[in-house]
Amino acid sequence: MAVAQGIFRRKPVEQIADETDEGLSRELGLWQLTAIGVGGIIGAGIFALAGAVANETAGPAVLVSFLIAGLASAAAALSYAEFAGMIPKAGSAYTYGYAVLGEAVGWFIGWDLLLEYTAIVAVVAIGISGYFGFLVNELGADLPAWMLGAPGTGDGHRVDLFAVVLCLLIAFLLTRGIKAAARFETFVVGLKVAVVLLVIVVGFFHVKTANYSPFFPFGVGGAITGAATVFFAVFGYDAMSTAAEESRDARRHMPKAIIWSLVISMVLYVLATLVLTGMQNYRDIDPESGFSSAFAAVGLSGLASVIAVGAIIGILTVSSRSCSA
Repeated sequence: MAVAQGIFRRKPVEQIADETDEGLSRELGLWQLTAIGVGGIIGAGIFALAGAVANETAGPAVLVSFLIAGLASAAAALSYAEFAGMIPKAGSAYTYGYAVLGEAVGWFIGWDLLLEYTAIVAVVAIGISGYFGFLVNELGADLPAWMLGAPGTGDGHRVDLFAVVLCLLIAFLLTRGIKAAARFETFVVGLKVAVVLLVIVVGFFHVKTANYSPFFPFGVGGAITGAATVFFAVFGYDAMSTAAEESRDARRHMPKAIIWSLVISMVLYVLATLVLTGMQNYRDIDPESGFSSAFAAVGLSGLASVIAVGAIIGILTVSSRSCSA
């Protein structure tokens, strides 16, 4: 009985809130936190997953996939916003689980988060590699097959070298401190949003409504399956909540930043997926570099290269936030 009480003991919210970590510098304001949230949400979902899900799982109904994932994510976002305002501490779901459900549950959640972020960083890094490969091909260069992917992903593939190097560089950047990392992330998020807006505005003039038919080529089940695939792409605000102890006023700013980041990201996701599936028939969308390939297909190769560079830089923010979490 004593053991059971020990592993399920809970730390009072008041005690957690009063604890301080002198090693963390409170440098982040509302818009920096929002930028971190947008950076964690917008990235792999638009530049990598949208094309893959449209081509293989949902067709034009990838829009529905993102809406379903967004609604499910919004429910979690409201919970995170409430907890972040009540317990403005680092640790995200681990801290919240420890306070509400007990130490044993918090321990499991902590390990689950570690596995989650490891998988996310890997997927994001691989997503960047797809655009990097597109950009290299556009420049007329050929890279050795052994460095272009993990075993089983193609002939001669041994390791995704670019993805490995990327993770190491992001980890190095994060060791330089939150102030430097926040400045880098704010700049890159601004650049990424600009690229997404460029895609939406220019791509709108190349949309063909015939490409939206059939809207559910894989059935409604395909759209739901696609929602399960893209869900983690609209869940980046959980990583933002780990920055609570580095916020100047976490109780007021964290809930607002979580809601703002999800709203901004969902608007961009919906518009971008409409443009992508309207520019190309879902069967022709490249699952690895969807937007760049779509723009190249309509004769905008120069812009396609710009988008590839923007995608590479933009997805960095997802990887950097996941690594820091």
